[in-house]
Amino acid sequence: MKITGVESIALSYIPENPPIDGLSGIASRDVFLVRVLTDAGVTGLGEGFALGSLRSLAATVEETLAPLILGHDPRDISRLWDRMYHFTFRYGRRGLVLPGISALDMALWDILGKVAGLPVYKLGGGCRDAVPAYASGGYYFADKGMDRLLAEANGYRERGFSRMKMKIGGASRDEDVRRIGEVRRTLGEKMELAVDANNAYDFNQALTIGRFLDDVGIAFFEEPISSDHPDASAELARSLDTPVAGYETEVTSFGMREFIVHRAVDIVQADAIWSGGITDCLRTSALARAWGMEVIPHFSAAAVSLAANLHWAAMVPNCSWIELTQDANPLRDELAREPIRCEKGRLLLPDRPGLGVELDDNVVKKYRVR
Repeated sequence: MKITGVESIALSYIPENPPIDGLSGIASRDVFLVRVLTDAGVTGLGEGFALGSLRSLAATVEETLAPLILGHDPRDISRLWDRMYHFTFRYGRRGLVLPGISALDMALWDILGKVAGLPVYKLGGGCRDAVPAYASGGYYFADKGMDRLLAEANGYRERGFSRMKMKIGGASRDEDVRRIGEVRRTLGEKMELAVDANNAYDFNQALTIGRFLDDVGIAFFEEPISSDHPDASAELARSLDTPVAGYETEVTSFGMREFIVHRAVDIVQADAIWSGGITDCLRTSALARAWGMEVIPHFSAAAVSLAANLHWAAMVPNCSWIELTQDANPLRDELAREPIRCEKGRLLLPDRPGLGVELDDNVVKKYRVR
C-alpha cells in the first residue's frame, strides 16, 4: 500500500457571538482538514490547528510535508512522523509545521484502523470504551452577565456533567474572583470547577489568583502563565495546592519533557491537532506516566480532532478526563455524519474502523473556504 495524494479542506465558522478567553477573542472557528489517499482506495482524515492560518497551513502541507510521505506505506506511522519532523527540523519543530504533521499523522492512524478493521483506540490496546468529559465553557461574551454564566453552569449540571471549566484572566482580578465564587456556589458540592487563564497572567498575578483558588477548592488551574517560562510555572506549581495544568501551547513530547521532568505542571495537557498528532501525544502520555502524572487531552476545534483526542485518551491508563467545549460550533457538532455521543457527561468511543468519522458533505459545502 502506498500514499498517492494529499487533499486539503479548509473550513470556517463565524459565530454570531464570538467567545472571548483570557488571551483574546475567537472571531472564527477555522478548521483545516487533510484527506490522505492511497493506491488501495483507503483514505484517511486528519485535522490540524489552524486558527487564523488556513491558507498558510495548506501551503505548508502541500509544499513541504506531503512530498515527504508520497509513495510511502501509510501504515509506517512512526517512521513517517520522524521523517516529517527530521526533514523540517531547521524551520519546523513549532509553528505551522506541527499542525501539518499532526493532521497527516491523524489521517495515517485513520487509514491503519480502516485497514485493520478496528477503531483506532483498539490498535493501541484501548483501556476503556468511554471517557468522562468536563464541560468547557464559561467564556466572556460581550452580552453575557452573571445571570447567563450561572444559567450555563446549571445547565451543565442538569445534563450530567460532574466537572466544568470556566475562563479567567480576561477581566479584573476582583471581577474574576466574583465570577469564580458565584459559579463555585452554584455548582455545589457534587460538581467540580476548573479554571483556564489561557496564558494571560505573569507569575505574580498567577500566584495571587492561585492562592484564592486554593481557598475556594478548584480542580485545576490551566495555563496560568506563558508556556515560554517553564521555570516560573514550576515555581508556581510548588507554591500552590491547586494543581497546575498545561500546556497545550507547548508542542511535541520534546517540548513537554521540560514541563514534566521539572514538574512545571501537575496535570499534562496536549492536543492531537497541535502537539504532533496521535503518535506524539502517546509519547507525551508515556513520559507523563513515568513521572506519575495525569494526562487530560485539550480540545477546541472540530469533529475530526475530537475523535482523535478521544481515541488517544482511551488508549492511555493515566487519562481520566477529556475536554468537551460547549460554545456554539457546528464544525464540532454537525461535521460528522454520526457525531460522537455524550451520555451523562461521558464521551462514547466510536466502534467504526479508524477514527470513525465520515464528513457530512452538506456541512463541508456550507463552511468551505475556497
